[in-house]
Amino acid sequence: MRPIYFILRVFLPYVMRIFYRRTKTINSQKVFRTPTIFVSNHPSAFIDPLVVANFQWAIFHFMVRSDIFKPWLRPVTWACHMVPIYRMAEDGKESLEKNSESFREAIKVLQSRRSLILFGEGYTDNTFIRCLKPIKKGPARIAFSAMVTTNWQQDIMVQPTGLNYTHPKYFRSDVVIQMAPLIHLKDYKELYDESPAKAMTQLTRDIEKSMQEQITYIENKALAPFHENIMIITRKGMNQFHSDLSIPLEKRCIYSQELARRINAEYSDEKEDWTNLKSELEHYFKLEKKEKINDNWVYQFSRTKGKQLFQRFAYLLLVLPIFLIGAMHSIVPFLLVKFFVEKIFKRDVFWSGVKMLLGTVVIAAFNLPAIWLFYDYIYESYWLGFLYYLIVPVFTGVIAYDYFAKLKDTIKILKAPKSVLEKFAHQRTNLVEKIKNLGL
Repeated sequence: MRPIYFILRVFLPYVMRIFYRRTKTINSQKVFRTPTIFVSNHPSAFIDPLVVANFQWAIFHFMVRSDIFKPWLRPVTWACHMVPIYRMAEDGKESLEKNSESFREAIKVLQSRRSLILFGEGYTDNTFIRCLKPIKKGPARIAFSAMVTTNWQQDIMVQPTGLNYTHPKYFRSDVVIQMAPLIHLKDYKELYDESPAKAMTQLTRDIEKSMQEQITYIENKALAPFHENIMIITRKGMNQFHSDLSIPLEKRCIYSQELARRINAEYSDEKEDWTNLKSELEHYFKLEKKEKINDNWVYQFSRTKGKQLFQRFAYLLLVLPIFLIGAMHSIVPFLLVKFFVEKIFKRDVFWSGVKMLLGTVVIAAFNLPAIWLFYDYIYESYWLGFLYYLIVPVFTGVIAYDYFAKLKDTIKILKAPKSVLEKFAHQRTNLVEKIKNLGL
């Protein structure tokens, strides 16, 4: 392993446990050295490779877009196991020749029984949608080139991978990494001998179909808001802000995927029960937005007939000391990183991953004096000071983040008239019944 990659492998699990509220890996390979091409969807630009690699045992090399391979960054990209991919549109005709060199490097990785991570869609949308763009033929080209180079003797595999986020943009979100059955390239030898082009097309189709089964896949992107609206009302799925967290994450992911399959198979503009539900949900959430009402308030009000202000104020009062400690340790680096990342990166699909890594470094550096302050003012032990440094800023920082969100939410709900909440609670109950009637 190269230096920066090794450091990431050691510290990334700790960082991921902080960044994500819940994680789940399904059907992962538990092998360190395996010649496997992991082909994943790409809902978030920077954080996806970190997520795929963190929750697997394999040693990875990453095939990433060429524009980050600046001359001054070459030591870093090399040390991180990165291999460039060039595109005709951005890099011109020379990209084909440059990609030949990248493919040769990728083949060497597979021959050494290490793994590759590729993102088959090729790019990330600016808006997060639970779907899959057509898979490009790059993974198939690399796969068959490697098999030919080894005279079809090596058992090189393709691992279709699905990343299922509640939302990739947000801190304290959830993610499910779902692996399909392995595709063994030896199974395509007969077809490849007949026609390499046919074999490449067939493998690409098989990868795409398998990846669709590992994610929440909405065929018609126009129906993605409809799918999301149903998840908000049922609270069973993968919506970031409106989910029942008592339901295991895997079950929520399965619900989201099954709901998408039902919509893909059954929704039609000619079916009144479906179209009526879609339009009523759109109207309901449009009204909520106009009235500045959070559906979490409506859900809670429909169950308790109140705003639960006592519980909210009790929480804010009791947790205030921890919030102050967390703010002391985190608020300055948090704001600095937030301002810097959002100023430099115009596309917000890059924000989460960059904030996670940069934030970890800045917060770690900012809190380093805590070790000596602990020794001087609390207890004369550098070991306890170091333990404080590792645990307290992180633990209290996460609580401070949640506390601030709760405080803002409480201030907003104070302004919401009870009569308005009653009106929405009644509409919500009707929507729940209509969703149940469709078996959703």
